[in-house]
Amino acid sequence: MICTELLHATDRQGRYVKTAERTALLAEICAHSRRHGDAPLAVPVVHILLMNSDGAIRLVQRGDKPENPFMWDKAVGGHVVWDDPALPRAAFDANARKEMAEEVGIQQVILAADAFQFRHHLRSGLLDYQSQALIHLIDVDPWQGSLSRTRQGEPWLKRHYVATYAGIFDGPFLFMDGEAQAERTLSKRDLMMDIQESPWLYADGVRIFMQRYYHLLRT
Repeated sequence: MICTELLHATDRQGRYVKTAERTALLAEICAHSRRHGDAPLAVPVVHILLMNSDGAIRLVQRGDKPENPFMWDKAVGGHVVWDDPALPRAAFDANARKEMAEEVGIQQVILAADAFQFRHHLRSGLLDYQSQALIHLIDVDPWQGSLSRTRQGEPWLKRHYVATYAGIFDGPFLFMDGEAQAERTLSKRDLMMDIQESPWLYADGVRIFMQRYYHLLRT
């Protein structure tokens, strides 16, 4: 029995528009974007930026995927599908936990309610970052645009309704589902320099989060 994967689509205000089969919806959005220069809809996602305890950024290399194959990318990301089309924060939080387990094998995720609780956990010294990840929500953007590239290298502008999380994890990544195939760790400064010198090595989302959140990516 073949299971159909569904995706939500939202407008520029983050309001639910429709749910459709994943491949067909992304093909529809891609075709419109390539004809008109912009996507007509966004797809809800989570992006999770992980650092180690020293403040260096952990990246993963994408596998042979339809979008941005083999490029270096944020540690974890995934589409959000939820029964409630209003897409409450619980939908994004639950997906963040699910993707961290499925993509890099992190089973213990402490999700701080806000930046104050995040700092409280940091100062407590009670967490074991070899086995536990500590993350918190740092931003929500219902209409974030980034360039996506096909396997043939053709670019198109994709829109995301994205909840961005940042946090700390020192343990090994276990690549569970083929989404990624390798990892590397770079200081913030070295990553910024490498993006400027070799932008073709990175998914466009890496450039975006470094530009937007550089000042927040610290322990």
